[in-house]
Amino acid sequence: MSENEIDVSFVMTVYNKEYYLPSVLKALLGQTGLKNPEFIFVDDLSTDKSVQIIKDMTKDVPNVTIVENDRNRGISARINQGIALAKGKWCRMLDSDDIFPLDSTEKMIKLAEELPADMIYGCFTKTGKEPQELEKCMLEEFTYKHNTNALMGVLTGRYTRMGQLIKTEVLKKAEGADERAFIQDESIPLRAAIYARGIAKMTANVVLVPKEIGNFSGNKIQLDHDRFMAYYWTIKDNTQLSEKNMHLMYMRALSAYWKFVKKTKKNPYMTSIFCRYLWCKMSHCLPDIEYLDKLYKIFAAREDVRRIKP
Repeated sequence: MSENEIDVSFVMTVYNKEYYLPSVLKALLGQTGLKNPEFIFVDDLSTDKSVQIIKDMTKDVPNVTIVENDRNRGISARINQGIALAKGKWCRMLDSDDIFPLDSTEKMIKLAEELPADMIYGCFTKTGKEPQELEKCMLEEFTYKHNTNALMGVLTGRYTRMGQLIKTEVLKKAEGADERAFIQDESIPLRAAIYARGIAKMTANVVLVPKEIGNFSGNKIQLDHDRFMAYYWTIKDNTQLSEKNMHLMYMRALSAYWKFVKKTKKNPYMTSIFCRYLWCKMSHCLPDIEYLDKLYKIFAAREDVRRIKP
């Protein structure tokens, strides 16, 4: 690696997080063991002081890009905007209220290159602490689970939080997040895993979540909608995948819709989705596209979920 090459691109989506940003940035800019990182901040038309805080705290930092947009579009769209600008070998993504242990990126890159694996995930913990209390945290001791088949790893595990490390060329080949889902958590690992060489998940908390004031994950129907959309569109767009992969994705799509029904129906166990979900768990059925299309139309008609603005 030459002196001027970027080793890791940090991509942060930003929307009205002025309270968290000073601590988030201290931990981000203080990441240890990196040779030549870059920092990409993509703002989604914040109305508070978020952008100014970033400008003030990065004014003497090299390789900083701040993207100020003139309209609000949503998380998936903005993370894709940042991924498109990334020049590093590796890309690590975060929300503007996620705090990284200071040595977490260094250790994730080391693990990725030793295994090898194109995707490294870890755990996250909701600390309930003020962000200022988390600025100097270091990574705890950890073990990891490695799967050379990245897609099977994603479909049989849990990989749905920001803070992941993914090879940039893989992310770009996967075209980042699926913008047909508002929140990117489910679609990024799923889409990237189709092209990745392998995946590992560390037992350590690579993301520390401060005391939460409010976020989209509080809307459980939004989460069900976005999970369903991630699997629905991956099934529709990737007919070349194996029957095993298709079965597991079908299960995940049905599971997302079943969770939605349990929240919204008085007698959910009397519905067709419950029977379908049970049957799929007991058999190795392949996706019923016509049935999935019906579920898609029901979700698409909901007015209580957010969608990416065109």
